[in-house]
Amino acid sequence: MRMEVESAPDLDRLSAAFEHSITWEDDIWRADPVDVEIVHAHARRKFNDLLDTVTTGQAALGQARILLFHGQSGAGKTHLIRALRTSAHRSGKAYVGYAQMTPDVANYADYYLRRLVNSLEKPYDPDTGGETALQRLTRRLTEDTAALDAAALDKLREAKLSDAQLAKLVLALADQIVAAPKFAGQALDINIVRALLYLQRSDPRIDQRVRQYLYGRELTDLSAEAVAVLDPNRGEGRAFEIIESLGRLMWTVDGAALVISIDQVEDLRFFDDYHERFQKAARDLIQIANRVPTSIVLVSCLGDFYGKVREVLAQSYIDRIEKAGPVSLKEARTAEEAQLIIAKRMQADASRSDVDPLLFFGPQFFAEFGGLSTRRILELAQARVREQVAENEAVSEEAKGGGFISTLAAALGFAGARDEPPGAE
Repeated sequence: MRMEVESAPDLDRLSAAFEHSITWEDDIWRADPVDVEIVHAHARRKFNDLLDTVTTGQAALGQARILLFHGQSGAGKTHLIRALRTSAHRSGKAYVGYAQMTPDVANYADYYLRRLVNSLEKPYDPDTGGETALQRLTRRLTEDTAALDAAALDKLREAKLSDAQLAKLVLALADQIVAAPKFAGQALDINIVRALLYLQRSDPRIDQRVRQYLYGRELTDLSAEAVAVLDPNRGEGRAFEIIESLGRLMWTVDGAALVISIDQVEDLRFFDDYHERFQKAARDLIQIANRVPTSIVLVSCLGDFYGKVREVLAQSYIDRIEKAGPVSLKEARTAEEAQLIIAKRMQADASRSDVDPLLFFGPQFFAEFGGLSTRRILELAQARVREQVAENEAVSEEAKGGGFISTLAAALGFAGARDEPPGAE
């Protein structure tokens, strides 16, 4: 039996289908069900090609590791970063860190480290959630039984141990790992290995201390007792050391690249010294790219802002930032892209893959509004839905022989009770 017209999406659902044109940071960690892959296809190919080059070991000496995305407001820069993280994590080729340049930051290396660790605490799989990226990295580190004694690992996870007993066990297991043939010559940071082993306890008391340690912060004497084998975090360059260690570990145990994505860079313009701040931010990103051979740095900002800071940027910085070729993200969508954007959202709303928006929007809609931003297209689509539903409310559907909702129902494969064949149940 076919569903009745009333089963078609109502006004609220139709309107909701065209909302959420802005991508927030909380959205980054989940796949976008309405992503249209042909939008910014050039930028996606460029990133994927670079990621393939890095993860297949084909990167040449001096390989570009920084990609600059620039465009107007509403061009979909943050949406693009979300899509790139999704594709990179689906393929298992990268661990993606994300940071926005909104806050007042005194030390950018420290800030990048904190945001990287925060990103690693989000679910790795963008579709199903589950284990965090940090848990995945730890699992990859410990699942090689040739490098680690399985019984000792079970003891680490399950046994009741005092802080001193736990410290001795972590110390021994970390030594086994760095001495294993698989990791020979990899220069793993023994303290980062120990920190990840501590996470195997799944003890919130310990997890909090490990997080602070990975942030590069010094622990108090009392806090340090619970993670006694972690050497104190000291030195000006400790943030770089931890980022480098995590990046090298990602490559060694998982064959994955470290991707650092920096978004909303234009927010630096709200500070009087934004030129100087950008130079410091760029300097530290270049340092990360230098120290981690399997890293990729994504920088996303408004085109006019980059034009301003570029005027005072050191030439050596410009050479590194632009070596791969800046990618201009166009705000205007083509008529084809506009139609796919609308169709994707209607398919997601209807849980169908055969919805044709032309049946109730008409081809003129996309011809007329092609050339606008995604945000504006969605606003206009939502307005069009409301207009047509309002028109249908003014005249009964029976008198009109079927209005917008009936047309929509037909497009979605639904039908009214009057359309049922005789004798249908």
